[in-house]
Amino acid sequence: MADEKNLIQAKETFAALCKTLDGHEWNYAKDEEKLSIKCGAQGEDLPMDIAIMVDSERCLVRLTSHIPIVVPEDKRLDAAIAISVVNNMLVDGCFDFDISSGLIFFRMTNSFLESKLGDDVFTYMLFASCQTIDAYNDKFLMLVKGMISIEQFLNSENK
Repeated sequence: MADEKNLIQAKETFAALCKTLDGHEWNYAKDEEKLSIKCGAQGEDLPMDIAIMVDSERCLVRLTSHIPIVVPEDKRLDAAIAISVVNNMLVDGCFDFDISSGLIFFRMTNSFLESKLGDDVFTYMLFASCQTIDAYNDKFLMLVKGMISIEQFLNSENK
């Protein structure tokens, strides 16, 4: 259970996050009790569902986005390789792949332990995440649908 100091800081962080989203006129649904936000964005191709949680126990702001793809079993090794290659190149955030279910998620976190996060951090988290997700969700989809091979995927990333 989060101590009182962390809970107060988490609520302040959540309020600052909401203020940032309001400042960007971002549509979102918030759950003040769970310190969570659900929102989305439309990329160039696939929609992006985004969840942002303020974790009072670990003093983290965690943004996650489920990529709307279920990787079939025969493509899971290719997907794991592709995601590993992409993660190695990312400056911030990462794609998580559950090889047993075939689900892919994007995740970015920031800590507010002994610090205050502000507008710049939240704006960066949201827009950098959307840009990263949009850059790769269609590539992952083409890979798992067999539209490109793992070799073509890797060649496109090595340019």
